[in-house]
Amino acid sequence: MPRPPIRDPKKDPRALLGRALKRLRLAAGFTTQAAFAARLDGHGEDSVQKAETGNQVPTDDLVLRWLNACDASDVDRELIADLVEYAREADPVIPKFAEPWLDVEPQASIIHAWALDVIPGQLQTYDYAYSLFRLHRFDDDKSAAKATARVKRRAILDDPDSTRMTAILYEPLLRRLVGTPEIMVEQLEHLLQTMDRPNVVIQVVREAGYFLGFVGQFQIASGRTIPDTLNMITVEDQTTNTPAVVDRAIALFEDIRGYALSVTESRALILEAIKRWKSEQE
Repeated sequence: MPRPPIRDPKKDPRALLGRALKRLRLAAGFTTQAAFAARLDGHGEDSVQKAETGNQVPTDDLVLRWLNACDASDVDRELIADLVEYAREADPVIPKFAEPWLDVEPQASIIHAWALDVIPGQLQTYDYAYSLFRLHRFDDDKSAAKATARVKRRAILDDPDSTRMTAILYEPLLRRLVGTPEIMVEQLEHLLQTMDRPNVVIQVVREAGYFLGFVGQFQIASGRTIPDTLNMITVEDQTTNTPAVVDRAIALFEDIRGYALSVTESRALILEAIKRWKSEQE
């Protein structure tokens, strides 16, 4: 994949924030990104690299862990907070890290999705997507713009002769509140409607003990005009078409599918979840 562009701190607020974060890291005595990442629970070296280059605005959680690891002063914390706000205002609706996947997704003949934490983007309703972005601390306008862009991705499933999708959902995400109970009812009813399409298969894996699916959420796109492409959805999306890596993901998807309920049983489980959410509506 091509190397990301070098951003100029004089012109790009995201790069300006990255430079400030890097200076904090170095001043705290962490001479390598790898050593620093080891102090950031849940965030890897890749997250540090993208934050410092400005290729991705860090999440609030990463910023807080960064400041705490560097024992930042109150002045530094205020400065970083201002730079984060400035960088997010300049952040595009579609982040750079998502572009490789969004380039191949419309060309896919089939998409295999394992959903551990949230409903796959292609299956989300507007209100569900909007609520997710608000949880990530985007303001109203940016959340609305991002949700609108996400919902447009559903169009690839409109034509039953175009893209096929098989989505395996982990049962707890049916019960995980995003927004309000009303939003959850709408989202799960949308899943049921989508299951009626001949090109969409949705199955559920019941909550159980540890199994291979806990490695993380991911999607695989395949098609005649694209290489098999893997999108790993962790702290930040990572996309690769390296054959060995994609092959392992394909094998993992099949392993996960072995735990899934049938489509009929999955539909019944989603209906149960809808009933529970309706009981919580005011």
